[in-house]
Amino acid sequence: MRILARQVRLETRLFLRRKDDLFWTLAFPLFFIVLFGLIYGDIVWDFFELRAIEYILPGIIVMALMTSGIMATTSGFAEERERGIYRRLSLTPLKRHTLLGGQLIQRYAVILVQTTLLLIVGSLAFSIQISGNLFWVWLVVTLGALCFLSIAFLLAGLIKSARAANGISMIVFFMLMFLGGVFFPNEMMPEFLRAFSNALPSTNLNDVLRAVMIMDRGIGEMWRELLFVGGWFVVSLLLAIRLFRWE
Repeated sequence: MRILARQVRLETRLFLRRKDDLFWTLAFPLFFIVLFGLIYGDIVWDFFELRAIEYILPGIIVMALMTSGIMATTSGFAEERERGIYRRLSLTPLKRHTLLGGQLIQRYAVILVQTTLLLIVGSLAFSIQISGNLFWVWLVVTLGALCFLSIAFLLAGLIKSARAANGISMIVFFMLMFLGGVFFPNEMMPEFLRAFSNALPSTNLNDVLRAVMIMDRGIGEMWRELLFVGGWFVVSLLLAIRLFRWE
C-alpha cells in the first residue's frame, strides 16, 4: 500500500506539471456547460419533457470523463513513457499493476473534482434539479471513469509514440462524443449509425446517468446498460495489463 501511495503522489505531481491537462480536464467541461446553458436557457425539449440544459448536463459529465479518461491519460502516459520515466521505474520493485493503479486513483480523483464542479455550476447557475439519488450518480460516474481509463491504458499499450497518441486519442474521443448521444439523442441518427452508437460505452453511460440523475429512475432499471459499460471496462483493463510496455 505504501508503494501504491507513493505512486499516486508521483502521478499527481506529474499531472500538476502539465498545464494543458489542467485546462482540458477542469476548464474545458465548465466552458461547455456555461456555453450551452447560455444558448438554451429555459428552452424545453418536448420530446423528453426536459429543459435542454438538463438533458445536456449528463452528457457533458460523460464528455468530461472521456477528456480525463481517454485524451489526457493516453497522451500523458505515452509522453512519460517516451521520456523514459517508466523505463527507469521498471528498474525498481514497482509492478505494472501498481503503476496502473496509481494512474487510476489519481485520474479518478480528478474526475470526482470535475463532476462536482459541473454539478455545482449546473445547479447554481442554471437551476438544474438533481432529482436522483446522489449515491447512484457517484456509482455510475465511478463505473464510467474506470471504463474510460481502462480504454486509455489499452490505447497507450497499442500506440508507440506520444505524437501518435495525441491524434488517435482525439479520434476516439470525438467518435465516442458525437456518436454517444452527448449533445443530441442518437434517435436523430441514421439507422446504420444508430446500431453502431448503441454499441459504444459512451451511449450506454449517457443513458444511465441521465436516467438516474435527472429522471429519478432506479439504477436497477438500467442494468443492461450498466452491464454493457462494465463489460467494456473489464475487457479493456485485461487487455491493457497484457499489452502494457515499460518503454
